[in-house]
Amino acid sequence: MSDLLDDDLEFRGGTLQLSSDNINAENAENSQNNTAERVNRNKTKSNANSSVLSGADSLSSSTSSFADARTEERRTEGAAASSESVQTVYPRYDVPFNSENIKDFFTFRKGVVENAIQECITALLFPEDGEYLGSWLLTEITLWDNEKERIVLLTSRLVMTIKYDFIAMKQLDFKKTYLDDLDTIVIGELVYPPSSLVPERNLRGVRLMWNKGEPLPLKTVWNPFSQDVPFLTFASHPIYWHKDGGPEEKAPFDMEIFAQKLQRAIEAMPSSACCIHHSPVVIQSYVGVTSLLHNKTSMGFFKVRGKFSF
Repeated sequence: MSDLLDDDLEFRGGTLQLSSDNINAENAENSQNNTAERVNRNKTKSNANSSVLSGADSLSSSTSSFADARTEERRTEGAAASSESVQTVYPRYDVPFNSENIKDFFTFRKGVVENAIQECITALLFPEDGEYLGSWLLTEITLWDNEKERIVLLTSRLVMTIKYDFIAMKQLDFKKTYLDDLDTIVIGELVYPPSSLVPERNLRGVRLMWNKGEPLPLKTVWNPFSQDVPFLTFASHPIYWHKDGGPEEKAPFDMEIFAQKLQRAIEAMPSSACCIHHSPVVIQSYVGVTSLLHNKTSMGFFKVRGKFSF
């Protein structure tokens, strides 16, 4: 009888030991499975974060795509430059004309621009026009993407655009745009629509708008001689890139300084409802054969052209 009890106890003891071994094995397996699941979850989160940070799904329009791409490119260039040395990274510009062609411009001659601006200030500005803030020689870009040489005067109340004959040294026409009428100012890269065949300018510009967000009527869009275009677009004059001297000598041809002073004048007006955006300035030109020919031959500038000057 005692032998049977001993055998039974040994059998039960063996069974208990076997059960405890199985439990330990299951616990170890479950622990490994939990660890693998946590690793997979972390990988999934990492992959999700990578796709979100890439911003590929957030590019919904050509304008935002261009801005995001430019921003990412500048960040990359800035990081590379800062790793080598601390210096400012400027956007890439396509310099208009070369140093030889620029000498044919009448405005490149010493004292011509200064005398013309002083004449315009004396003849066209009056006390009721507000405080005088500055004057520039800039490039106006028309609705049809044609470049034209213009004197620009800025006061606390208005922007005056003047067509001036730098050969005969006389005013031809002028236009006043009051700051109270402006509803939008856009400062940024000059770009074309995605479907445009026109080469990129790689230049910056500023656009002054007073159309209240309404589209242009067809009679204005399809009329190259229309005077009812409700916006002005300016870029730096070509002399800016070829003028000898420092920032002070180049300032009268610099669109950036004009845009800064214009923004300050708008912000100083408590009654102004004008919105200022720093984003690409879209030029609605799709083929632009005539404008390319016009701009390539600099027909909008007064210069020496062989035996003739116009």
